Amino acid sequence: MTTSTPTVTLPAGFGDLERFTDWLLPDERARIEARLTHPYADSKAFYDAMLAAVPRFMPYLLGRITEDADHADRNLLQLVLAYVEIANAVEIYGQSEIPDGADLRLFISVLSDRG
Repeated sequence: MTTSTPTVTLPAGFGDLERFTDWLLPDERARIEARLTHPYADSKAFYDAMLAAVPRFMPYLLGRITEDADHADRNLLQLVLAYVEIANAVEIYGQSEIPDGADLRLFISVLSDRG
């Protein structure tokens, strides 16, 4: 489920990723829910686009993510975090859920609630 939201901005040079704005999610719980509810084909398309963008976003974000990072940089970071969340689904399992595993919604991150 890829959509485009005109009010969302990404840094210059990352416009090709704007079609994945539905992956701009506020926390790990939302990313897990998206991993489990997006059609796997859409998750795979997002993963493939982000994998191709690694050589651009890694050096770009390195050193930029601070409390003073602008909105576009934070949006790109949110896409990267979503990419990390679905990486195992694509690379290891070939599906959104873990075969023979517990529901990922039961996972509670001790880092998510830190402010």
